[in-house]
Amino acid sequence: MKWDAASASGLARSVKGFGHVPERVLVLASDPAVIMAASAAIGDRQGATSTFTRTGREALARLAGPGLGPHHLVADPSAAGASWPHLLATLADPSARTSLVVVSAQHASLPKEMAALPAEPGRLAEAMSNDRPAPTALPLAVAAELAAGLTRGEIVVRYQPVVRMRDRRPVMVEALARWHRQSAAVSPDAFMPLAERSGLARALSIVVASRAGIELGRLRQQLDIGVSINLPLALLLQPDLVSWLHQALRHSGLRPAQISLELTETTEVRDVSTLRCAVLRLRAAGYGVLLDDLVLNDERERFFHLPFAGFKLDRSMVMSLPDDARARNAVRRLVRNAHARNQLVIAEGVSDLRLWSVTKGLGVDHAQGFIVGRPLPAEALSAWWASWRGRQPA
Repeated sequence: MKWDAASASGLARSVKGFGHVPERVLVLASDPAVIMAASAAIGDRQGATSTFTRTGREALARLAGPGLGPHHLVADPSAAGASWPHLLATLADPSARTSLVVVSAQHASLPKEMAALPAEPGRLAEAMSNDRPAPTALPLAVAAELAAGLTRGEIVVRYQPVVRMRDRRPVMVEALARWHRQSAAVSPDAFMPLAERSGLARALSIVVASRAGIELGRLRQQLDIGVSINLPLALLLQPDLVSWLHQALRHSGLRPAQISLELTETTEVRDVSTLRCAVLRLRAAGYGVLLDDLVLNDERERFFHLPFAGFKLDRSMVMSLPDDARARNAVRRLVRNAHARNQLVIAEGVSDLRLWSVTKGLGVDHAQGFIVGRPLPAEALSAWWASWRGRQPA
């Protein structure tokens, strides 16, 4: 799966296409002065709706829950408590569409690049009128900087939940690499190809797998689920893949059966027999391999007979299903053949109830997308799970 801010904007536009989506504001504050100022500022914004929370944990649950999320978070850091860094991490992801407005009625200790506005309705309303800044573009020739970032801990992992459609149970999360370069998020569509071209894909994948193992291992008591990790073809074919995967995940408590490897579509497969041997080798070690980002008339259909654990439908294909009978017939045929081989079919980009209903009706097994949950830091997954349990997609 590939994700960037442009995808989030496009998804927001597609959801709005089904009807007017009012501006939604989430307020985190306990100081009466801040609450009154935020209320007045929101009241001046025609059609805007608001939700008020008094604790950081409550705000994180709202922010991490299923759906596109609020347009703005008006937050007093003093009310956030220990949840403040988790709130910032959730908002920093390129898939997030929520702008942050920091407000305080008293002195707040903030990073030097962040300033708190006073509790004045006019200033808050003006701040909410500004667009969320776009992620920093990736300059040319920064492979050395990416290599240094790998050693400096600049690569973080965000997790997008995947649920079983028949009973809504979470089954796994997709581990998505993020590069926080000099305190600014870099689009994955910019640095992931760079990692492959510069020979850093293996080092990046080891960092992602290791971090995912540590972070998900801490959550096993609250949310014991599997994880999928994206790998380009060159890495999937490496004979020592099982060895370094085992090393990276040795402290996670995850079993190989809980780990899926998503074969990305960035490189053309020239030797099908070699790919088959690699998939069989991984399956013998307990790992499942998923073929990622299938589209309509995908030329990779010639690989469907290989022993993959399943297939992931690209969001573009999923979003076409309600209005494209040809796409529905293709998915229906894929699901039927996959189930005959005991393989799973996962739909990406399930962003609303309409898409949930049509993909479920076609027999798709698992769903991933904004109606389920956005890419989140590990610390927000428990809050997501609490919120998801209260939702009831059709």
